[in-house]
Amino acid sequence: MALGSRLLLAVVVLLSGCQLESFGERQARQRADYLGEAASSKKPLVWTSSSSADADGAMASLLAAHLYGGQARISGEPTTQTKAILQRCEQSAPQPTTGLNGSAIGLVGAHHGNGVDAAIAANQVVAIIDHRVPRTSSLKLPQQRRIDIRPWGATTTILEQQAQRLGVVLPKPLACAALGAIVSQTQGLQSASTTPQDRQSTARLARRTGIQQAQLLTSFDLQER
Repeated sequence: MALGSRLLLAVVVLLSGCQLESFGERQARQRADYLGEAASSKKPLVWTSSSSADADGAMASLLAAHLYGGQARISGEPTTQTKAILQRCEQSAPQPTTGLNGSAIGLVGAHHGNGVDAAIAANQVVAIIDHRVPRTSSLKLPQQRRIDIRPWGATTTILEQQAQRLGVVLPKPLACAALGAIVSQTQGLQSASTTPQDRQSTARLARRTGIQQAQLLTSFDLQER
C-alpha cells in the first residue's frame, strides 16, 4: 500500500510539471522550427498565393496559416471552383488583402495565374512553398527564408504532408477543402503530374472527411472556370 501511494505521488508530481501546449504556442513552435531565423520577425505573418489564386493556392494558404500561424489572404476574387469547394466543405475563405505593407509574407502556390501580387516587396518574403518553381523573377530575395519546392501535383499536398509529419489533425472543413484542392489540381488524380504523395494525402483526407474514394470525382468540380 505504501509503495502504491509513493507511485501515485510520483505520477502526480510528474503530471504537475507537464503543461499542455496551447494552440497558439504549438503554432509558434512549429513556425520557429520551419522558418528558422525568419520566424523571429515581429511583423504579422501573411500566407498568400498568386494574384489570381486557384483552389490549390487558396487552400494551401489556409493550411499554412493553420500549421504555422498568421493569416491566410488572397488579393483577388476567389475563382468559381474555389468558392464551390469552400461552400461544399463549409470552410471559411481566406480573407481579402487590405494592404500588405509591414507584413512578413509566405508565398504558397505562386507559380500560376498572374504571378505574385505587385504589392509584395522582396524583403517581405520569408517563405515560398510551391509544387513548381514560382514566377518570382521580379523578386530578388536578399534575406534568409524557407524555400520548400517539391515536384508534386499540388502545393496543398506539401502542406498536408507537413501536417502529417507534425501530427496535426486537420479540422474536417479544412481537410475537406484541402481534399478538393488536390483533386481539382490533379484532375481527379489523373494528371501526368500526380505523384504517390498526392495519392497518400488524398487517401488520408478522404478518410478524415468521410468522403469515399469513389465519390471524389463527383464531390468536386474539376474544371476551373
